[in-house]
Amino acid sequence: MTAAALLVHGRLAALALALLLPGAATAIAQAQPMTPDQRAAVGAAERWLARVDAQRYADAWAMGAESFKKEVDRKAWNDGIRDLRRDYGRVVSRKAEKAAFVGSAPEGDAAAGAKPGAEMSILFDTRFARRKQATEEMIMVLEQDGLWRVAGYHIQ
Repeated sequence: MTAAALLVHGRLAALALALLLPGAATAIAQAQPMTPDQRAAVGAAERWLARVDAQRYADAWAMGAESFKKEVDRKAWNDGIRDLRRDYGRVVSRKAEKAAFVGSAPEGDAAAGAKPGAEMSILFDTRFARRKQATEEMIMVLEQDGLWRVAGYHIQ
C-alpha cells in the first residue's frame, strides 16, 4: 500500500475510532426490523459506496459529511482511496450486516427520527476480488439538511 493510501486509510480509521469512543458507544447490533433512520443511513452508505466502486472518487468525497471533507482533503482522498481499492480489487459482493447508533439511540418514537448530529455505524460484509472477505465500516452522520452522509470509512 502506498504512503498516500496509508495516510487516508489511517486517517479514516482514526476518525471512525474517534467517533466510536465518546460516551460508551452502544454495541453495534442490528435491530429487527430496521428503523427508518437505519434504512436511510444504509441507503446513503450504499449510494456512496457505488461511487467508490465505480472509481468516482471525487463524487464520493463531495458526498461526504462536512467533518469528512475537513479531515481529508480531496487530493489525498482521491490518491489514497484509488491505491487502497486497487489493492483490494473490485467488489464481488456486499451486504449490510449491522447498523446501530453510536452512543445513544434517539429516545421516544422511532418514527420521529434522529436529530442532526446523530451518528450511526454500519458494517458491510464485503467480498473483494483480491483480498477476499473484508468488513467495510462506515460512520454516517445526520447533517443539518436531514441527510445521512459519510463521516468515516475503513476496510478491515
